[in-house]
Amino acid sequence: MSFFDKKEEVIEMKLTEYGKRKLQLGRLNPTFYAFFDDDILYNTNAAGFTEAQNDADRRIRFDTPALKVQKSTTGAETRVNQFLDDVSGPLQETGSAGEYIISENSVAFVNAFQDTPQFAQKFFLGSDPLGTSDLKTQYAPAWHINALEGQISASQYYQTVNLTSSNAGLANGIVRNIPQIDITIDYKTFYSSDDEMDDFTSAQAEKIIRLTEDNPTGVALYLEENYLVLDVVERNSDNLKENFEIEVFLSGSDGTYSKKTFLTTETLGDVIGDQSVEFYANILVDAEMPNEAIDRLNIQESTLKGTIARTQLSRNLYTSDNEEPC
Repeated sequence: MSFFDKKEEVIEMKLTEYGKRKLQLGRLNPTFYAFFDDDILYNTNAAGFTEAQNDADRRIRFDTPALKVQKSTTGAETRVNQFLDDVSGPLQETGSAGEYIISENSVAFVNAFQDTPQFAQKFFLGSDPLGTSDLKTQYAPAWHINALEGQISASQYYQTVNLTSSNAGLANGIVRNIPQIDITIDYKTFYSSDDEMDDFTSAQAEKIIRLTEDNPTGVALYLEENYLVLDVVERNSDNLKENFEIEVFLSGSDGTYSKKTFLTTETLGDVIGDQSVEFYANILVDAEMPNEAIDRLNIQESTLKGTIARTQLSRNLYTSDNEEPC
């Protein structure tokens, strides 16, 4: 066992005994790779000391020794004994001297000899690989976003942020590889009489709220609510309930962004200010969706309120008023 010289060495690759066996048979076909950080201590409280955040960067990158590749986790004697036990199964012991002879089914012996795993080095030596990529697919993690209510009007694969500079000759923009999706939500207000309200369909009437009281004219002010419902799934990854984190930013006219915070159980009694997300919009996830929105979109409640891993929302198209059955 030895340590990396971080000033001269960057990466080292070695084949395990099982990998050497696959290479010998011409069956070594590497497809995936993974990175591990098992040798890094992030929470110093577990080690009995504290440090500043800036000190943690130097400690992890430069002061933490990194072990070189340990391609085997068992001793040579242990591996030989394992190999003998696996191969001796199809043999029969005979005679006082304990000799072995090949059983009548010689195919079983050949298969056992060829199929014996080479010293059990088939799996990662590390415990938890970094990232959430699904190791059963060759594709990288990707977003799948479907607008169930609302319409995507435009999109682009990047975000441009304007930066000011005292030097007019310097570029004043930076491009970030963050996909942008444009969706406009329109809340309509209108005056209408009671007779005209009867012309709305039941689906339309569910989204209309009366804002004024009865008056002699018979005309009232109404608000037509609107929802944005997104079905967001991260594909080619381990789809768990906690896959996503939602952050909300308010875009200014000068191209700047200010981050807003969600109310928590500790701040529910406080006055909602302009620094809170709830000051601008209600953002609900999964089982928090209003029942009227679930019913109108014909979403199966099992995909919202289940405890299983996250799945794509299921819709019953045969009871929808707005779609033709497939």
